[in-house]
Amino acid sequence: MQTNKKWWIFTAIVIFSFMSTLTSSIVNIALPVISKAMHISTIQSNWIVSIYLIITCMLLLPFGSLSDLYGKVKIFKYGALIFTIGSLLCGFNLGFNFLLVARIIQAIGASMTLSTNAAIITETFSEAERGFSLGIFSAIVALGATVGPGLGGLILTYLPWNYIFWVNVPLGIITIILGQVVLPKKQNTAYISIDFSGLIILALTIGSLFTSLILGQRFGFQKLQFVTPLIISFVLAAALIVMEKHTQNPAINFSLFRDMTFSINLVSTILVYGLNFLVNIIGPLYLEENRGLSTKTTGLILMSFPIIQIIISPIAGRLSDRFGAWKTCFSGLFLLLLSQVVLASVGHTTPIWILCVWLGLVGLGNGIFQAPNNVMIMGSVSEKKLGIVSGLLGLARNTGMTLGTIFSSILLFQGISQVLGYSVNNYPQGHAAAFISGMHFTFLIMTLVFLCLSIISIWIQLRNKEQRRSY
Repeated sequence: MQTNKKWWIFTAIVIFSFMSTLTSSIVNIALPVISKAMHISTIQSNWIVSIYLIITCMLLLPFGSLSDLYGKVKIFKYGALIFTIGSLLCGFNLGFNFLLVARIIQAIGASMTLSTNAAIITETFSEAERGFSLGIFSAIVALGATVGPGLGGLILTYLPWNYIFWVNVPLGIITIILGQVVLPKKQNTAYISIDFSGLIILALTIGSLFTSLILGQRFGFQKLQFVTPLIISFVLAAALIVMEKHTQNPAINFSLFRDMTFSINLVSTILVYGLNFLVNIIGPLYLEENRGLSTKTTGLILMSFPIIQIIISPIAGRLSDRFGAWKTCFSGLFLLLLSQVVLASVGHTTPIWILCVWLGLVGLGNGIFQAPNNVMIMGSVSEKKLGIVSGLLGLARNTGMTLGTIFSSILLFQGISQVLGYSVNNYPQGHAAAFISGMHFTFLIMTLVFLCLSIISIWIQLRNKEQRRSY
């Protein structure tokens, strides 16, 4: 790919990547307003968020594969157009069903851009610049995922709910025009056959799995609404594995996961994005319900960690280029582990400035982790597989967002229920201490998760060194 306009190419890719991940989180804060405007229930309004996440996750890998065949830039351009049209349609109050269809259109476009963005950047920049460019890219993508509640609160303070979606339209038009000018017209493609039946089964497997998790959160994990799609997802996954063993060019090459470094980096991406969403969900409950702060003030406080993250990520990219990706990446993981330890100590009277420092530690860990992690993932395969790996990376991010949303509620309310002695699924009014206990329980569980992740990461690194010595 030509690199004479590399930073303009980077700008076009990054703007849309920011918008696509922003849309995953910004709508949450507008759901009560949309529910009243459309006269729908809370359970119905939750599908406005869920349908976007499910469709995006279903289509990331298929579009990643198709981009290797038809060209990453072409898929990205069409995705940008579809996403912008979907965003425009979402803002029209023509009923709940119309909004869901518009969200599906928006998700199709988002999956096309998110499955190709990292691959285009990887091809555009030389290996010496890759850490720096992916560092900035990682910061802005993660910023979109974490800044949503704060930005959404500010928009709703001054504008109707429609602008939650319409804010994407002018940016989308600018990016489409910029992309038409700077993105390369010709691009190398891989002339291979595509396993369309495998892609369809893969999409249905992912869709069934995420539908089961979302329905389980809504209705309970013992209900048929959870069990039925979960069983379907397992059956489809088993069928896919058997079928792909006998396919020359499988929809997903399971041999990629034999590389333990590659696999643990993808798992790390899921957990880190899950942590971001967990903090973004528990944070507002703590600040608004437990501490009595306004939505606007809460949004500004929660901006602590994305602001630090966007400052640190490019620096971490340079450190990754200079000192090595794994050392930099592990430093970020260690800081995220430390952030969970200190957040588990926050109480009802903790000074807000100390909370901002602890949130800043989350941002610092995120900023140091993202760039080298992406470098290791995208650098682990040949150029002809960049599309599918970029799709896997996008899927890992969205999986983390979804799991973070689901398990933040499960862990928090499980911790609260243990203290109260009965089951709750809302903030326990009049029981501030019980909420603090539930919050501590959640962050302690995340401490254990990141401790295990760090130990496994060290073990794999030592194992890799031992293997290199033996050759």
